[in-house]
Amino acid sequence: MDECVRVDGRPVAEIPVGDRGLAYGDGIFRTIRIESGRPLAWSEQWRRLVHDCTALGLGTPLEAEIRADIEALFDNATHGVCKIMITRGSGGRGYMPPRTPTPRRIVSAHELPVHAYGTPEPIALARSSVALAIQPRLAGIKHLNRLEQVLARTECDNRGLADAWMADSHGFVIATTMRNLFFVDSRGRWLTPSLTRAGIIGATRQCLWRALDGAGEAVAESDIRPHALTDCRGAIACNSVGGVVAVSHFDGVALADSETLARYACKLLMDMESREPTQRYQRQGR
Repeated sequence: MDECVRVDGRPVAEIPVGDRGLAYGDGIFRTIRIESGRPLAWSEQWRRLVHDCTALGLGTPLEAEIRADIEALFDNATHGVCKIMITRGSGGRGYMPPRTPTPRRIVSAHELPVHAYGTPEPIALARSSVALAIQPRLAGIKHLNRLEQVLARTECDNRGLADAWMADSHGFVIATTMRNLFFVDSRGRWLTPSLTRAGIIGATRQCLWRALDGAGEAVAESDIRPHALTDCRGAIACNSVGGVVAVSHFDGVALADSETLARYACKLLMDMESREPTQRYQRQGR
């Protein structure tokens, strides 16, 4: 990795103290796995980044600029994690943003976490005591206000848990502290929680949904109460860095088919990734 952080295309590691992302969480981010210098699932990552920027009125960043940042941070032999943050920049008075903001682009390189190597071990999910607030205006957006997940991850560490599942304040299943969820019921139907009131729409979630659909597996997005999962035969959790992991237990109930479902989902995602247009990642001038 040539530099660790680039801010607006420059290899620096500082931002002004008045940046609204720091002051108010006024911005969005995406976290992308890099394999041999190539950002995985880039089409979906870019689609979600543009969606989230538009939803918050941050404008649309230039794809070529972000690609240039990634190329500067990762060479063709590098594996790692790229984090992209777009903030509203500096300015404004208090919560009121400037009328004409100048968004700030922060792109950083990180090592792959240990859990991202090889086939991940199945995880047992217990319920987090931290509930996700209901806010339809922000639901699905990967914005910089992530205190709920920070508290939930701290709780996991204190309880010795690899992860935990989180409900919204109405008690509906939403996600884990850092992953989206899919379930398969006793009739073989795929289910995923609705994220219209809380939660993050992850790029891997969207890719897997499309891959399942392409394989003839209908996926139902719905409001899910915990008691409705008692007849599930399996579950998987997924995110962009760690990929797909089997859920061995959900609230103490064993899920016998989760590892088989995880292998199936991984194959679908690998097949989809192999069809991702390579032109999008060709490095210019190298």
